[in-house]
Amino acid sequence: MTFAPLDYLVLLLYFSSIAAIGLLSGRKEKSTDDYFLGGRSMPWWAVTFSILATEVSAVTFIGAPGSSYGGDYTYLQFAFGSLLGRILIGLLLLPAFYRGQVTSIYQFLSQRFGEKSRRTAVIFFFITQLLAAGVRLLLVSLVLSVVTGFSLSLIIASVAAIALLYTLIGGIKAVIWTDFFQFFIFMGGAWLVIYFILDAIPGGWSGLKELAGPAKFRVFDFRLSLTASTVFLIAFINGCVQTFAALGTDQALTQRMLTCKNLRQSRWSLILTGVIDFPIVFTYLLIGTGLFALYEIVGPALPAEYAADPDLIFPHFIVTVLPPGVRGLLIASIFAAAMSSLDSSINALSSSAVMDIYRPFIRPGKTEKHYLAASRVFVAVFCLLLIGAALGLEKIPGGKLWLGFKVTGFTYGAMLGIFLLGVLTKKSNDRMNIYAMVTSPLLLVAFTLGEHFLFPGTTLLAWPWYVVVGTAWTFFWGWFFARKQVISIQ
Repeated sequence: MTFAPLDYLVLLLYFSSIAAIGLLSGRKEKSTDDYFLGGRSMPWWAVTFSILATEVSAVTFIGAPGSSYGGDYTYLQFAFGSLLGRILIGLLLLPAFYRGQVTSIYQFLSQRFGEKSRRTAVIFFFITQLLAAGVRLLLVSLVLSVVTGFSLSLIIASVAAIALLYTLIGGIKAVIWTDFFQFFIFMGGAWLVIYFILDAIPGGWSGLKELAGPAKFRVFDFRLSLTASTVFLIAFINGCVQTFAALGTDQALTQRMLTCKNLRQSRWSLILTGVIDFPIVFTYLLIGTGLFALYEIVGPALPAEYAADPDLIFPHFIVTVLPPGVRGLLIASIFAAAMSSLDSSINALSSSAVMDIYRPFIRPGKTEKHYLAASRVFVAVFCLLLIGAALGLEKIPGGKLWLGFKVTGFTYGAMLGIFLLGVLTKKSNDRMNIYAMVTSPLLLVAFTLGEHFLFPGTTLLAWPWYVVVGTAWTFFWGWFFARKQVISIQ
């Protein structure tokens, strides 16, 4: 693709804006509380859009259109369960986090159970976040490699370096305000794409509905099945439990909610994201349907190399159809979708490393200035680790929308199970919690391997059940082996 001068100008304005917002919003950090929680004084509406920007990420930006291109809108069913999951977080987990005045949510496990539970959860978080964020970084870099012609490794390093720059200096305040800006960049890009797609289809919106047919717009699948991943029952339960785990036990997402001034504002920002999530998901699914009508019915047909990979269809459209300037904005949108999730990951990984490991166990009793410097070092370290994770995940075939969920299915259940044990029971056994958590992903891995080798080509349990099974397993065994002991958070 040949960039037009207008494309370069748009990208220059985008990167200049991101740098200015990140650097100006994140000045004067004097403590880890400032660096990781913004002094607990961030406006709830900014937090709302920051959470949405992180959730959408490049996986949705590229993966959702790829999913609806070859299928329908049953992916939207997950959003119904996701809204319930957010409500449960607001009722059960956020009050415990605010009472405990935690910076890292895994401090709650230390307060409730002890250090063994806390350290085990932190290890699970590191593994989960490195894999999930690695998938997101890989996906956006693949897309940018297609539309720019640069090598994949160079793109991965460049995207990570840009996110590192403002996160390193500005901390969570830079993350929230840049995410706020980037949310409107990539949503504006998505709406522009829909305009150009409808303009290219005879009859516009009416023509799209006629060409695609009702089956492409199907949202609900009420079949009774335990093996189909898109039936309503499975999608609703997984959407609820997956969101409960992701936004309630993953520091990268929960950290944002703790920057609000109080519990009420935190709850409001969280639940509002669940409502806004519906039109966001619909927007990206509609792009996939429009691309299907354009390439499969109206023409011209896709080149074979793009038709074989649904994640590359949207980028191909950007390169070949969009005019200069708009093309630059869409490429900026892809950058925005990538960095809005990457900056959150490296900041959250650093906060957990400092507050859960470095400060209490490696260098206790140091000054806030020392811990603030250590926080920035960990930001850089985890950025490098995420680059390595993205490069390592490159060889995994298939669409990345579902891969982004699958890599978390093995660990999220263990994390959610132990947090629920902390807020729903009065039992406590710090040592046995380790066994309950560790055996959960081992069970799921063993089941997956057994399914693959003993029943090849057959799905015995759809992947959305993994996080549900893992949660139930961890909660039950943690409760079963615990002794009765009331633990109060002072």
